[in-house]
This record gives sequence, structure tokens and C-alpha cells, in this order.
Amino acid sequence: MRKSNKPKLEDINRLENLYKYLNYEVSSSLLYLGSWFIPMFMPLLSLAAIVFTPYLLFVLYKEERLGWIIFFIISTLIPIILLLIFYPAITVAGLIPFYLFCFLLRMETKGWLTEMRARNNLVLQKLKKDNEGKGLEDWTVMR
Repeated sequence: MRKSNKPKLEDINRLENLYKYLNYEVSSSLLYLGSWFIPMFMPLLSLAAIVFTPYLLFVLYKEERLGWIIFFIISTLIPIILLLIFYPAITVAGLIPFYLFCFLLRMETKGWLTEMRARNNLVLQKLKKDNEGKGLEDWTVMR
């Protein structure tokens, strides 16, 4: 089977959605600070972290970011499990590494998106150059 030499655009939808959700997670860290004074926020924040984690790991897996998955396990999951086993009274402190991880990943995801958009832009320019004399006028507009 021959491999096509046509350049392909990279799908950035998954990373864009992850970046959007990471913005919400990082901004909810302010609620985490407030939950020390108003404890009713803590179950909601814990639930949000539990619900968001599988999606986060799924996107990192699909984007083949194994290093970030390992970093998440070491920096977030292991400390939470240890807190649950040895110090269950302060389990709420386990959300601190989660929010720190989300903050770091959000900054890195922005760089990944910038690189992917630049590569897509180069592909579009190459396609436009290849099709200049062929009368093709319709082009996909990238954000």
C-alpha cells in the first residue's frame, strides 16, 4: 500500500477543548482557596476533579503525551492515594497538586496549540502554492 504524499492538517479540536476546560479548572482553584472558609465548595471541587481526570488522561493519551501522563500519576494520583491511606482527615489538601498540574498543563497546551496551528498554516500555504494555477478558490480558513 502506498503512502500518500499529500500534506494533512492536524486535528486541533481535542487540544482546544482541553485548553478551554483547563481554563475552567484553573479558575476554580480560587474556589478551592475559598473552600477553606466555606467548606460546602469542597465536595463540588472534588467531584469536578474526579469527573475531569478521565477526560484529561484520554486527551493526553490520544495526543501521545506519555510524559505528561506519568507526571500526572507521580505528582497527583500517588500523593492523593497516600493521603487517603495515611491521613484521611486532610484529603482535601490532595487537590493542591491537581490544580498545580492543571495550571502547568494549561501553559504547555497553549504552546502545543501554537505549534500545531503554525504547522497547519504551512500545510495550507503549500497546498495553495501547489494549486495556484489550477483555479481552485475555496480554502479552509484556520483560526
